[in-house]
Amino acid sequence: MPATHFYETDFQIGSKTVLVFAEYTFSHGSPASGPTFYSGGEPGDPDEVEFVKIELNTTDTDAKTAKAENYFPAPDWVRDIIANDEDIYLEICSQHHDYYPEYEYGD
Repeated sequence: MPATHFYETDFQIGSKTVLVFAEYTFSHGSPASGPTFYSGGEPGDPDEVEFVKIELNTTDTDAKTAKAENYFPAPDWVRDIIANDEDIYLEICSQHHDYYPEYEYGD
């Protein structure tokens, strides 16, 4: 199972600030391969971002002090906009996604 990552942002609707909290999985793409004697090469695959959960908060204005109970599931149309936004995709792909499991120390 891939590791889950988190993305937070906000946007303005008039004078209202809306906080967005998203939980997503990330898979690295693959680079293109060049032509060989037997093959013309293969195109690369882009990084893949899959949103697991997207929540909105229209009550609080600062993500650092926002209360968990003020978040609610985003409607499908908001999920579609966020999932297809090129700027959000590029911002998420530029983040560090290497997963390092926590070490447990025995007695």
